Amino acid sequence: MNKREAFLKVLRKEESEGEKRFFPPDIELTPFKVEEFEKMNTGQTIEEYFGMFHRSVETRMEKTYKGDGKQLFAKQEMPEEYVVDAFGTAESKGSEACMHMVHFHPALSGTCTIKDIENHPLPNIAMGEKERLTARVNELHAENIAVRAWLEQTIWERSWLIRGMEDLMMDMMLEDPKADCLLDRITEHSCRTAAFLASAGVDLIALGDDIGMQSTPMMDPKLWMRYLQPRLAQVISAAKSINPEVIISYHSCGHATPFIDGLIDAGVEVLNPLQPESMNVDEVYNKYHEKLAFWGSIGTQTTMPFESADEVRRTIMNRVKLSEKHRGFLISPTHIIEPEVPWDNLHAYIDTLRELNGL
Repeated sequence: MNKREAFLKVLRKEESEGEKRFFPPDIELTPFKVEEFEKMNTGQTIEEYFGMFHRSVETRMEKTYKGDGKQLFAKQEMPEEYVVDAFGTAESKGSEACMHMVHFHPALSGTCTIKDIENHPLPNIAMGEKERLTARVNELHAENIAVRAWLEQTIWERSWLIRGMEDLMMDMMLEDPKADCLLDRITEHSCRTAAFLASAGVDLIALGDDIGMQSTPMMDPKLWMRYLQPRLAQVISAAKSINPEVIISYHSCGHATPFIDGLIDAGVEVLNPLQPESMNVDEVYNKYHEKLAFWGSIGTQTTMPFESADEVRRTIMNRVKLSEKHRGFLISPTHIIEPEVPWDNLHAYIDTLRELNGL
């Protein structure tokens, strides 16, 4: 069985009890850790070094506004230095100590009208992107590598990045038509992108909107069901209508447990990252293993930065034992690897998976 086949078998929950298991690894490094890796002079890419069974791709977007986009923020109080992305959201660095973290500035926070929302410029898929992406997918498939496509900030996050979280939350709570207007525009954009990715032949589309906080949901699940769950279902349907075999994963940090049933009903097949600091991994797996595969569960707030290499190994083996009977578990760190994570712990993670894979 090659890497792509093993990756898909795990996430499609096609493993049988008693047969040999495969454990696809997943690691993403912050720029600081990338610099450390490059100084190691391994002669390999990060993906090669960690033995990844998959690679990630994204859709390149072209802005539709003129110039640098700073005219979109004429009514906002802005820092001295900031940049505007293709969706018309501004980013600034709070300080050098924040490293890769940025502060977001919504263009439509405060007083705005439905007309303002309708006129906010959303990007187009870049010219030639279908040919480029399809060629990359075919290249990776020829190497027996699976392809994950990111469509993060699918609806909720992309919308609040434009309107402001507080303002969009109030629009939703007050049933202001502005909420439906903005969420509909973003949903339509994400539907087009999801269909585009499915047509390019990717194996998995990774959707994501953080809807959990550290120990509580970000919003009342009833509010989520009213405004976000049906729109998420539309995005998934758009992808599946092009390629019914494409796998749909969903990422939410934090306490996402109250939303799981709604995610399943929307068509989500893989839940990520199953953050152990915020969710009970054993309880969630035992309750939902028949309907979902899982990706993550090794804490990047706790285990990876602050525990020993031996504890990393023990945590992995606990997840192996938990999922031995029903399978469907890609065991990985729950988020990007921050600067304080020791390389001993990264090596403990990958070496344990290599041993489990028989390498």
